[in-house]
Amino acid sequence: MIVFFNGKQPFYNKLKNIIREKTEYKKSVLRNTYKHGNTYKNRTSRYNLCIRTLASFSILFSVLLQLFTFTSVYSAPYVDIAILNDDNEAVGPVVKSPSTILIEAERGQVLYHKSPNLKLHISVANKIMTAVLAIEKGNLESKVTISKESTSSEGSVLFLTVGEKYTVEDLLNAIIITNANDAAIALAEHIGGDIDKFVEMMNNKAKELKMDNTYFANPTGLSNENQYTTAKDIAILIRYALTLPDFNRIFSYRAVPWINSDGVELLTNSNQLFWSYDGVDGGKTGYNKIDKQSSITTATRNSRRLIAIVLDAPENDVFTDSATLLDYGFSNFKRGILVHKNQSLQSTMVGNKEINLISISDIYYTYPIGEDYVSNVEINVNKDLSLPILKSRVIGLARYTLKDGTVIDINLYPDTDVYPPENTYTKLVNKLKEYKDLYILVIFLLVTEILVIIYKIISKIIQYLRELKSKRMKTTEQS
Repeated sequence: MIVFFNGKQPFYNKLKNIIREKTEYKKSVLRNTYKHGNTYKNRTSRYNLCIRTLASFSILFSVLLQLFTFTSVYSAPYVDIAILNDDNEAVGPVVKSPSTILIEAERGQVLYHKSPNLKLHISVANKIMTAVLAIEKGNLESKVTISKESTSSEGSVLFLTVGEKYTVEDLLNAIIITNANDAAIALAEHIGGDIDKFVEMMNNKAKELKMDNTYFANPTGLSNENQYTTAKDIAILIRYALTLPDFNRIFSYRAVPWINSDGVELLTNSNQLFWSYDGVDGGKTGYNKIDKQSSITTATRNSRRLIAIVLDAPENDVFTDSATLLDYGFSNFKRGILVHKNQSLQSTMVGNKEINLISISDIYYTYPIGEDYVSNVEINVNKDLSLPILKSRVIGLARYTLKDGTVIDINLYPDTDVYPPENTYTKLVNKLKEYKDLYILVIFLLVTEILVIIYKIISKIIQYLRELKSKRMKTTEQS
C-alpha cells in the first residue's frame, strides 16, 4: 500500500535527493579548490581550511533551508491523501464528508466507514429519535393541540398556530420530511408531558439501543454545546427505526399534503436522491450550518437494502457522497447464503446413535465479491442431551464471526428423532406413533364393532323383556 501526499514524493525521498545534490556540490567545490595544484600549491593550510569550512556551512545551510521549506508545505493540518493498492487503485470510496458509514439493513454489517466514532452535532439524529418515541409511545390518530412554546421554535418551522390540532401522524410527516422544529416540540410535549421529560426519554432510549456516544439535549436538534452523536450511533438508531413499520413508511415518502387553516400545501422530502438514484426507498436530510449538511439514504437493489449515512458534508457534496457510498456497496458486495437449509455443520453421538446438526433454514449474509468474509466459526453442542431428542429441539449453536466483527448465531437441530432404548411399552408407543393413522382406523373399527355388539345385546334384552311381558299378559287373561 502506497500513500501519496498531493502527488509529491514522500519526505525521505526528497531529503535523500537534497543530501545527494549537496554532497555532489561539496565534492565539486573541493575538486575546484585543488584541481590546479601549481596554482594553490603555495597557499597556506589556513586558507584551505577556511574554504572547506565555508563550503560545509554553505551545504548545511542549504539543506536546512530546503528542509524547513519542505516541512512548511507538507505538515499542513488538512492534506489530500489518496491510499492506493498495488494496482494504484483507490481503496474504498472517496468522499468529502468527515464522517460516514455504509451498512446493510438486514444485519447491520458495516461495508465502509470513515471516522465513524467522530462526535458531531447532528440534528437528524434528534428528529429520528423523536419520531421513534412518538410512534412507540403514542397513537398515530391521536390529536395534538399546538402550544405557545412549540410555535416559538427557531430554525425550520411550519408556522403552526396556537390551539390548532393535528394528528400525531401529521406531525411525524412534518419532522421526518421537512425537519419542522415546531412539530417536534409539539410531539415531545404530547408524548413526554414536557420537554425535559421527553429529553430524558430520548437519552434512556439511546442507552437501551447501546448508542454509547450519543447525548440529546432537545427534541429538535437545534444547536446545544452538550449535544453530540456519531455516525456509528446513528446507524444503530436508523436501523432500529426502520424495523417500525410506521417509521419505515413515512421515511419512504417523497412528498405528502399538509392541510392547515390556510389551505393545502405539499411537504417535499429534501433528499434529492429520491429523484436521481435508482432504488432509493427512504431518505432524510438536515443541518445546523448550511455548509455542513447531513443525510441518511436507503436504497434497495436485488433484495439488498443499504443505508448510507453522510455527516457534516459540504453543501454541494452531501448527495454525491451518499451516491458514492451506495455505488460502492452495490458494486463491491453481494448477498449470499452463509449456511444452506439442512446443511450438516457437525455430527455428535447421542446414546449409541450418531446424528447430524443442521440449520432448518437458509442463512444469508453480505460479503465482498470474491471473498467468503468469515474470520471464525465456533460450534457448541449442548452437554445435557437427555432422550428423547426430537427434530424440533435446539441442541447446539453455530457462531460465525465475519471480518467486520458481525456475529451471526445459527440454531442447530438434529436431523432425526432419537428415542430411548425400547422396552415393550416404548415399542408399543413408538409403533403407535409410527402407524398413527392405521391405529386410529383399527381403533375406530373396534369401537364400531363393540358398539354393534352392544346394540345387538341390548336389542336381544329388549326383545326378551317384551316376550316375557307378553307371556305374563296372556297368563293373566287366561286366569
